[in-house]
Amino acid sequence: MLSIFLIIIGHASYGVTNTLWKNPRDILGTLPLIIYRSFFSFCILFITYYLLTYFNVLPTKKFNNIDLIKTFGICFINYFGLFFFLKSLKYTQISNTIGYSKIGLIIGVIIGYFFYHEKISVFKIFACLLILIAIFFIEKTNKSKSEKISKGLYFTFLSRVFWSSAFFFVPFIEKLGVLLFCTILEFTVFILSVITFLLNPKRINFKKINSNIKVEMIMLVVLGIIGTLSLNYAIINVSIITFAFMGLIEPVIGLIISRVYHFEKLKVYQIVGVCLAMIGAFLLSLFR
Repeated sequence: MLSIFLIIIGHASYGVTNTLWKNPRDILGTLPLIIYRSFFSFCILFITYYLLTYFNVLPTKKFNNIDLIKTFGICFINYFGLFFFLKSLKYTQISNTIGYSKIGLIIGVIIGYFFYHEKISVFKIFACLLILIAIFFIEKTNKSKSEKISKGLYFTFLSRVFWSSAFFFVPFIEKLGVLLFCTILEFTVFILSVITFLLNPKRINFKKINSNIKVEMIMLVVLGIIGTLSLNYAIINVSIITFAFMGLIEPVIGLIISRVYHFEKLKVYQIVGVCLAMIGAFLLSLFR
C-alpha cells in the first residue's frame, strides 16, 4: 500500500515539475537551471543521508568501489534525459512534449524484449502504432516546412532514449539503497552540468529572475526530491505493470497544468495526437 501511495506522490510531483521547468529555463538557460536544481537537491539528499546513517536511523549497505563506479555510469547516461528534455521545451509546447514522450514506452517494449525476454503481443504492437500515429498528428502542427522532423520531437526522443536507462536502475538501488542512489544521481547531474557549462559559458541575467520564477525554482527542487525518492523506492517494491500503469498520472497532471498555468491552446491535430498517445500508453501499461 505504501508503494502505491508513493507512486501517486512521485508521478504527481513530476507531473507538476514538467510544467515548471519552462519559465526558469527561458530565463536562465538549460545548464544553469540544471546546475541550480541538482546542487540543492544533492545537498539536501546528502545531508539527510549523512544524518540518518550517523544516528543509525538508516542502516548502511555494503558496497564496493566497483558498485559506485557502475552507479555513476548509469547516472551519467540518465543525465542526458533531463538535458534533452529541457532542450525540447525551447522548441515546442509542454503539451506536445507530453505526447512525444510516449515514445519512451516503445523504447521500454524494445528493452523488455531484448534484455528481459518479455513477449511482444498484438496489443503491444497496436499500442506502439497508436503512439507513432499520435506523434505524426502532433508533428503536423509543430514542424516547419523545411524540417523533416521538428526539433521538439528530436530532443524529446533523445531525452526518452537516455531516460530509458531508468529501466536498469533496480539492481543499483537494491545495492546502495534508495537515498544514497538518489544522492549519487543528483551529484552526477550537478558535476556533468558544471563541466558542460564551463566548456561554453554564457552570461546569465539574474535581474530577470522575478518572484514567480524564484518560487518555481524552489518548487523544482522540493518536488524533484519528492518525486525521485518516491519513484525509486516504489520501482523496487511493486510489479512493473503496476508501476507503468500508474505512470499515466504524470502526463495527465502535466496536461492540465500546462493548460491552466501556461495557458497553452491545443489545435485539433494536437488534441487528437495527445489523446492517441495517452490511449497507446494506457494499452502498453495494461498489457506490459
